[in-house]
Amino acid sequence: MRHFSRSTPELPDIAHEVKLRPLIRRLAHAARNCGCGAIAPLVALLLTGCGSREDLIIGIDDFTVERRDDFDGPDLDLDYWELASHTFSPNLAWFSPANAKIEDGLLVLSITADQAPANPMANEVAKPFSAAEVRTREVFLYGRFRARARLAPGTGVVSAFWGFYDRYAFSMGPQIDNQIVFESGIPRASDQHQLRYTVSVPKEAPEPSLQHASFDPSADFHTIGYDWTPTEVRFYLDEQTRSVVTGDPASELRQYQRLVLSAYPSAADWLSDFDARQLPVTAEFDWVEVSSYKGPRP
Repeated sequence: MRHFSRSTPELPDIAHEVKLRPLIRRLAHAARNCGCGAIAPLVALLLTGCGSREDLIIGIDDFTVERRDDFDGPDLDLDYWELASHTFSPNLAWFSPANAKIEDGLLVLSITADQAPANPMANEVAKPFSAAEVRTREVFLYGRFRARARLAPGTGVVSAFWGFYDRYAFSMGPQIDNQIVFESGIPRASDQHQLRYTVSVPKEAPEPSLQHASFDPSADFHTIGYDWTPTEVRFYLDEQTRSVVTGDPASELRQYQRLVLSAYPSAADWLSDFDARQLPVTAEFDWVEVSSYKGPRP
């Protein structure tokens, strides 16, 4: 098992960093659950700087860890995770269950030069590459989603950690696009990875927030993820806020979502050209953690 220790950064002046809403919510939780005598110690705790900056801004009591998967194996828990077997445009590969494996305490998603499906059915067109995607069988409405991952290297390759409303499974529900996406790839005319943070909703969605990584995310492990509440989506990299979506795009995210981990070659117009000579490549996940949201709802 790999152990992860989250550091506690030094806090700046609390008057500039702490928002009134989460502070008031914390005090209300304390008054309701512990009695009035808990309020003074709680305020003292905040003022002395215990807890991370993230906890102060979001509200530590709003999230409860429900599931942490350390992939200690020997096999993926298929009661919780589902192996994908499909493709889409502009994916240059088929997702193959054989390309998602537990190895040495890691979930390894491989992109390989293997035809998939190996024996296509009448309605399937084989592709020359295989890739991997796993997704939760459980669905979530709001929450905190984190992973420690080493993303896949290479040109024309996408690594993604994202949530989507499964309108294919919920065929009687609204046929809408509802997604929260953290993804990485090397864009055209560049040799540096780009991090992309996207929210897709039925109404006109904002353009992705794009950031050049100051490091190679395929060289080492980093903590990635997002917090999803009724009023905002906040994307994180190594526990630092990288992008925040508020207003209508955030409030329109009202559908239950599945959490998805993907690695695949792509012909998307923002990506550099895919080169099959670089295969095989992998994205590796040390752990994935899911927390439920306990804060106020509309």
